[in-house]
Amino acid sequence: MTIKLQDFISRKTDNFDQMHPDRELCYRSGDREQGEVPAEYRHLAEFSQDGIIIADLDGRVLIANPSILAMVELGEIPSGRPLNVFDFIAPESMAEARRDFAGMRADRKGIVRTYRIVSAGGNCRHMEVLGNRITYQGRPANILSVRDITGRKEMEFSLRRSEERFRLLAENSPDIITSLSPDLTVDYISPAVETFLGYQPGDIIGCNALEIIHPEDRAFVEATARDVANGNEEVTLEYRVNLSDGRTVWFETTSRAVRNELTGELIELYNVSRDITKRKSAEEIAHRRDRVLHGFASASGFLLTGRLKDPLPRVLSTIGEAMGADVAYIYEDSLVATDGSHTAVRRYRWEKDIPGPDTGRTISSESEGYFPVEWSHRLASGVWISGCMNLCSGSDREVLEDLGIHSILIVPIFVSGAYWGFTGVTDFSTNRVWEDTEIEIFMMLAATLGLVFEKQVAGQEEKRGMGIRTG
Repeated sequence: MTIKLQDFISRKTDNFDQMHPDRELCYRSGDREQGEVPAEYRHLAEFSQDGIIIADLDGRVLIANPSILAMVELGEIPSGRPLNVFDFIAPESMAEARRDFAGMRADRKGIVRTYRIVSAGGNCRHMEVLGNRITYQGRPANILSVRDITGRKEMEFSLRRSEERFRLLAENSPDIITSLSPDLTVDYISPAVETFLGYQPGDIIGCNALEIIHPEDRAFVEATARDVANGNEEVTLEYRVNLSDGRTVWFETTSRAVRNELTGELIELYNVSRDITKRKSAEEIAHRRDRVLHGFASASGFLLTGRLKDPLPRVLSTIGEAMGADVAYIYEDSLVATDGSHTAVRRYRWEKDIPGPDTGRTISSESEGYFPVEWSHRLASGVWISGCMNLCSGSDREVLEDLGIHSILIVPIFVSGAYWGFTGVTDFSTNRVWEDTEIEIFMMLAATLGLVFEKQVAGQEEKRGMGIRTG
């Protein structure tokens, strides 16, 4: 035999007419007898989404509203034994639930706890319970207000999992993960910052992110952050960052806005950053290579087409600009076999137009003493000379320092198989390492110059053979 839910409620409460909470819970009115339960209280209990239970001190249920029975998936009450508040408490919550239930006192503020239960259908749920000691029908009892917070718990669990997953990914990511407040204060930065920038996370957290940005890029980065804050949900930008040791590297950052779903207000900027210094260097090398190739093609055209009466000044300006040099030049270099000395005479020279003070000295007939004979012998053997001041040592560095040269590239010119001289480019401001491609292209230019000079020599000899004087 079973008793229907409404029958149970009616039998236990006589439609709640038998509910008599203590005086703190009574409806107080001059025209109502203290202890009488007003109809509106009964309606609140019947239609409340929270579960309501009154139980004796052993846990036997005296009153239960429909919501609590629905929570435990109990549509019918077994008639064989009374319902007990501990019937559905999960084992892991049982000890705490019994202790809290027994600890309720009339002089103590209500206890709020969370327990796991197992419903009649075998489903686990999380319940938040507010318990108070009352007097019911002249005897002490406990009144429990029960709220199903399973959805909230699942959201909290999902959030914790998400946060743990984020932290796991962030702390093991090869990229630098950062979370910035709207004013660009660093709230979180992943451990990869130590590997790439040399800072400890604690050195950065709490600081403004602009502090480690290269001064020339700060305005751009700040403007981009404002752009994201004003509605551009995701941007990717490239900028320079100052390392802890003072060096500068290139970084690429993808920044995404995280907003309040209700108000649209910016909560934080989530950033993924990576070091792109090698990529930028490769891009610059490729750009320089393309520029030098184009310059070589143009210079070769001037040399071989005969369109210009004297193409060499145009050749030097073209190749000098293409290689980003300050000076480009051609020297005829005569080695004296008897004593090993040499005479280097400048034939052509181009200098970049730079406003301001003089860029410095170049290798010239007036400063040929600065050009070591050892260099001439190296060039005569077919070896080019390439270096920058901060990487050279010994006598080579002394030569560069004396001439005020930061970087130099010199390649030999051969005419009819014999060493004739050299062509070179000089940089007075930048310590640059000439790439293999640039050296190869410059060697091809030198070979082309050798063919042109060979043709000129052959023409002069032919004219002399014909008795024609040449200048």
